[in-house]
Amino acid sequence: MPSSFSVPPDPSATTYRQILRAQPALVVVMLSVAGHMVMNGAMAPMLSLYASSFGVSEIAIGFVITVFGIGRLLADIPAGLLAEKQGRRLWLWLGPLAAGIASVGAALTHDFDTLVAFRFVQGIGSGIYMTVAAIVCADISTPATRGRVMALYQAAVLTGGGLGPAIGGVSADLWGPRFTFWISAAIALGTAAYVLLRMPETHGRHPHPQITHPAVRASAHGLGALVAVISMLPLLMLFAVNFAIFFSRSGGQWTVLPLLGSSRFGLSASQIGAALALSSLINLLVLPWVGTLGDRFGNARIILASSALTAGALVTVATAPTVPVFWLGTALLGIAGSFVAPAVAAHAANHAPGGQFGATMGALRFGGDLGFVCGPVFLGGVIQLLRTGHGSALMVNAALVALAALAFAWAMQRTARTASATAAP
Repeated sequence: MPSSFSVPPDPSATTYRQILRAQPALVVVMLSVAGHMVMNGAMAPMLSLYASSFGVSEIAIGFVITVFGIGRLLADIPAGLLAEKQGRRLWLWLGPLAAGIASVGAALTHDFDTLVAFRFVQGIGSGIYMTVAAIVCADISTPATRGRVMALYQAAVLTGGGLGPAIGGVSADLWGPRFTFWISAAIALGTAAYVLLRMPETHGRHPHPQITHPAVRASAHGLGALVAVISMLPLLMLFAVNFAIFFSRSGGQWTVLPLLGSSRFGLSASQIGAALALSSLINLLVLPWVGTLGDRFGNARIILASSALTAGALVTVATAPTVPVFWLGTALLGIAGSFVAPAVAAHAANHAPGGQFGATMGALRFGGDLGFVCGPVFLGGVIQLLRTGHGSALMVNAALVALAALAFAWAMQRTARTASATAAP
């Protein structure tokens, strides 16, 4: 039977342990998110090798990776809208189920086109699950605790994502790359079963008073909900910030930064891997303070400060004259990343119009996944067109982050001024 649903954590529950004790459903979400990220991360060390075994070109190999992101991108908003209409629990286990079945198909196929199709389905399943999991975190938290709940969500993502590549790499070395798909299938199907057996329905468990307006209620389950979300200027600019952050992660941090470290300083693959691992480790270590600060000082302030730190860290790496400065910039990226992701998610949920978490979190995920897909391609084009080195691409990346943060700050101020003018007698 699904675990019992508790009321949202009380604001006085200031520690993470108290929040988890007050909300058993949150434990189910955290464990299943970690498992899902292990499944995704296990693909990283072996996917290119597995695709190359089909005797295809490097472009085709790259498409096997890209098509997963396209599948996630296309699933984000529909998953949010369907979860708002049909409930969270159904889609929370259907997403891993689809990813697990696709993993079985990918393990069995001997045709490259079929492999691409199954990777696309994996992406759809992942997009459904990660979107709905974020919605559930919004459901079972309050504005007073949402920053800490989203920090727990981020911790589960990082933990699973960190363990996945190690598991995938070892399994590929011992039993071949095809076996990793079987491991991913077992994890995905296990996650689906765990959610099905243990997860309660969280939609509508505590009312949102602002949803009483007939126009808002009428649009709550369709495209009208999405229009209501993106018509709010601060939320639209927040989605731009999320785009810029994910753009930086895939394009700046994971694509250009390794190339700069190799070309400028002659760093080996293991040294660059250590730098990226340092960033991820710092990200995870800082998380216990992230949610608390957001709940105490406001997520908007955390978003602006961490965006400024992200831009500054990218400039530091871009202009690094020595290896220690390069490592410093990488560490700063880890610190900034640990703050911005939970703050963005918490702020979006706190300002969802009419409590429409489905449309809001779906649009937020869409913006992030779009940035994740665009980052490597765009910055690669910058390097090729400008021919001024990898540092220039990182400077462009820093400018994008800074512009998105400034646009968000402007939208927040504009909305506050409008509200003040409306309230004035």
